[in-house]
Amino acid sequence: MNSASLLHPAAGARPALAVAAPPSCCAGLLQTVLHGWRDRFPLHSSPFYVMSTRSGATPRELLAVCERLQRNGSLQPIRAQWGPHLRRARWRLGFAGAAARAPGLLAALAALPGCLRIEHGSADAPIWAELEALDEAGLRRQLAALPEPPTHQLLWQETPGAASDGPHADLALAALVERGLPLCAGPYERAAQQLGRSERQLLSTLRAWQRDGELAAMTLAPTATRSSGFGMLALWQSFTPSLEACATLRAQPGLQRLLISEAPPAWPWRFGLVLEAAEALASQQLGSLLMQAGITAAPELRMALRIERPRDAALLFAV
Repeated sequence: MNSASLLHPAAGARPALAVAAPPSCCAGLLQTVLHGWRDRFPLHSSPFYVMSTRSGATPRELLAVCERLQRNGSLQPIRAQWGPHLRRARWRLGFAGAAARAPGLLAALAALPGCLRIEHGSADAPIWAELEALDEAGLRRQLAALPEPPTHQLLWQETPGAASDGPHADLALAALVERGLPLCAGPYERAAQQLGRSERQLLSTLRAWQRDGELAAMTLAPTATRSSGFGMLALWQSFTPSLEACATLRAQPGLQRLLISEAPPAWPWRFGLVLEAAEALASQQLGSLLMQAGITAAPELRMALRIERPRDAALLFAV
């Protein structure tokens, strides 16, 4: 094989990764691998060849660096990042009284594939969580793994989804790309073999999901660091702010959640908010924020929070 065929592989042929080239795994290449494809890993039969044309490294060098980073836990698998038009929903859950004191509740919540956020305070305070699922049946399957059911539940956000069924109609492929593809020269070919279909069919399906906004991208991203924060939660049972007050609140830095509902039976509060701030300043900042919005009604429930984020994206097809 001559050098021209290596740089410009024939149509349908996967470029060889065994290209002899001087090592160039410098800091710049490491940074490119760690940050260059977190939201645009190529949907191509030879993704490392495509990436090599953008990075200046050879396909073999890129794959070797990725393998080393993945072995030491710094790099996630190649996996799907779902798009804004994928049909799904997010719920806020509350656990009060005996439910909040159930042994192992925090660990069980963090282990749920759809759990994105946990908020808790003192030993006797309620525990709050946010879960994503494809539908209510997916939510129920996750809740069945908890030691106690939630005492409060609110359907907080709902994404209608694209006109096509997309990933919902191909659960095997959706679950596979969500779990992660093998790190190899031909990850899509390997995935197609697992599913008993052609690589061309698989790539065509993923590209269609991307066109419809159900798949944002395939990613090759660094392992997320888990951080915690502090904040305040306030909930009102009968008070509802004006549109102007809501607009003022949304413009404030640190405001993370604005919860407005019709107070369904499982969620007895019409209005609520969550502010994230330094532990020593959270209470003061909440008072200042309410003053700026012209809200004088006292909340029925107000509590300091420790905020945990078990994962950066929900696993929607794993349940």
